[in-house]
Parts: sequence; structure tokens; C-alpha cells
Amino acid sequence: MKDWFAGERGAYFFLWLGIGLMALFGVLEYRFPKPGQLETARGRVVWQQETRGALYFTLSDQQQLVLYAKGDADGRQRATIRDGAMYPVSVQFFRQQKTAIGFAPGKFYTAYLVAVGGKEVVPLAAVRSAYRRDNLIALVMGIAATLAGAWRVRAFRPSVPRAGGGRPASRRSR
Repeated sequence: MKDWFAGERGAYFFLWLGIGLMALFGVLEYRFPKPGQLETARGRVVWQQETRGALYFTLSDQQQLVLYAKGDADGRQRATIRDGAMYPVSVQFFRQQKTAIGFAPGKFYTAYLVAVGGKEVVPLAAVRSAYRRDNLIALVMGIAATLAGAWRVRAFRPSVPRAGGGRPASRRSR
């Protein structure tokens, strides 16, 4: 059991891990919303809590939203939300993607765009490219794990014994 990782089990583990990571890339790319699917919420930020990978906040219209750092590479949208108590902001979010957290009740919807005074802080294309960059890392890791797993599975394939030093046996000897 101690060296299953180096054996045939480990080879199949890497193969399935790679296939799973490539499937994860496909799901993440498919789930990114189209511009027509986004809804808009407007108001001042009345509550906010920043974590390592996200900024959770509530607008004055009681809409609870989360802005992930994954889609905000340069941090400009999060900075706008932090200053959103001083002036109203409009946030475009996707209602089908929701999460709940332990330190605040209710459901938080994923925010993608933040605008101040009708002007977007970051265009949707930049947000999409930030998400895609992270998703491509999963794809590259999946391809590498699949190749490593396939190579190792092939190495563990039983070799067929050959007659006469490696030549295929003739039909008469069978």
C-alpha cells in the first residue's frame, strides 16, 4: 500500500486526474455567463467583508453579492466596492451562481462587473480573460497529468511473450 503511487494504481490515478481537470476546464468555460444573462443591482455598499479570494458585500437595496479575486486581476473592481459607501455603484451579477458563507446569513450572487456613474470599471472582456487565464491553468495541468498517466499505464501494460527472441510465433507452433 505504501508505494501505490508508483505502481499501476498511481498510473491510473494520474490518467483520471488529468481527464477530470480537462473536464473541469470545459465546465468552467461553459458556466461563464453571457452578457444578456447578467442582472443589475444599484446602490451604496452598506456592508462588506473581504476574504482571501473574494469580497462579500451588500448593497443598499439588500442585494448580497460576492466579487471573486479570480475575475479581478488588477483589483480595481474590489477597490471600487471598498469605496462604494461614499457613492452609489451598479453591479452586474449572475443570479444562477450563488454561494453561502458562514459569517453572514443569506445567499450571495456572483458579481462580474462594477460600474460607477454608468461607466464600467473594467470591461467584461477583461473579466472574461482573467477567468480564462485561470481556467487554462487547469487545462494545462490536465493535459500534463493525462500524458503522464497514459505513459505510466503504457509502461505497466503486460508484454506479450514472443517466440524466438521477440519474433511473433508462426501459426504452426501454436
